[in-house]
Amino acid sequence: NEYANGARECVTCLYGVAYRGRPIAGVIGQPFPEILSDDDTTAATAAPRIVWGGSGVGVHGINEAQQTSLPKPPPFRAAINRNLRDPRQEPVMERLGPATEEVKISATGYHFLKILERRVHVQIMLRRASKKWDSCAGEALLTAAGGFVGDSVGRRYV
Repeated sequence: NEYANGARECVTCLYGVAYRGRPIAGVIGQPFPEILSDDDTTAATAAPRIVWGGSGVGVHGINEAQQTSLPKPPPFRAAINRNLRDPRQEPVMERLGPATEEVKISATGYHFLKILERRVHVQIMLRRASKKWDSCAGEALLTAAGGFVGDSVGRRYV
């Protein structure tokens, strides 16, 4: 879908390992990455990459060229699904405040990569169709990097 629409950088291959219901290791393969400038306005094509890691080993495959320092709020940057038409999305963004910048992207693996690269502060996923198998790899990597995946009221996503 993303590849056919020309958003090749959103294409990812996800491999997650869970133990007793908790993601512990993950791999995100990105065959067509782009390295964005610090202001996200220009891109250069990069070689395919694999980001991997998990509990006790950290996250590997995100190099300094792909990682930036997060801008200090404002703007707070929230990744949202660019194809989602959910009536809850607008009230959520309003609640975050006018200084919040919406970053409309697609693909669960790509959302996690943007967080790991420090290009966005949070991912907002409102659809119920999201499955654990789709987020297992990213959740393991985000947790290994010190992040958290939670539900709409801050509880651990299970």
